[in-house]
Amino acid sequence: MKFNLNLENIKYIKILYKDLAGNPCTAKAAMKSVNEREIIACAKFEDGLRIETPQEVTLSIVCNDGLYRTKTKLKSIDNAEPYIFFALETPQGLEYQQNREYFRVPAKYSCIYTITTEDKIKEFTTHTLDISANGVSIFMPVHEISNEEAEIEIAFGDIKISARIKYIRSEKFEEGYKLSFTYSAISNLDRDFISQICIKKQLEQRRNFNSAI
Repeated sequence: MKFNLNLENIKYIKILYKDLAGNPCTAKAAMKSVNEREIIACAKFEDGLRIETPQEVTLSIVCNDGLYRTKTKLKSIDNAEPYIFFALETPQGLEYQQNREYFRVPAKYSCIYTITTEDKIKEFTTHTLDISANGVSIFMPVHEISNEEAEIEIAFGDIKISARIKYIRSEKFEEGYKLSFTYSAISNLDRDFISQICIKKQLEQRRNFNSAI
C-alpha cells in the first residue's frame, strides 16, 4: 500500500539497522516530521550512535490501528547527545503486518526451538522474550536459524503448544540474540489460547503502570 500515514496516528517507529560490526540492532524512535521525501525521527542514546550511513534498514511503524513494515534507506544520523536524530528516505510503499489484537507483549516462557541445517536436526532449550497470537521472539546465545521453517514448543505451565514458525529478523540482545518469528502453522485453538494469554498480560501491565503513576 502507498505510504500515506498521518503523523498524529503514529505512536512510534522501530529502525532495524546494522552496526559497524554488521550485527543487527534496533532503535525505537519518535517520528518528528514526515514529507514526501524524508522522515525525521528522534531517539535517546546516552553514549551516542556510530553506524555506517547510508544503509538499507527495515522500518516498523506502530500506529493506532496496527503495525506496518517496509524497507527504506537511512540517509544520515545526527548525534546531539543524549539524542540521536535519524534522517530516513520516505518509502514509496509499506505492508500491513498485524492489528492491535496481535501486538506482542513481553513474556518469558520456557520453550524448545528446533531447526534443520545441512540435514541435521538441532534442538535448543531457551525462553521467549515476547509473544502474540501472530508470532514469537526467543532468546538465543548463538545466532542459529534455518533456511526452512522451524518448530517451537512453548510451555505455559502444564500446557504445551507446538507450532511451525518462519524466521523474520534478528537483533543483538544482551549476551546473545533476539530471534523473531511468525507462526506458519498453528491450530486455531492454540492461537486463541495465546491471544487470551496476551490480553491478560496487557491488562496486568496496564494495572501496574497505573499503580506506578
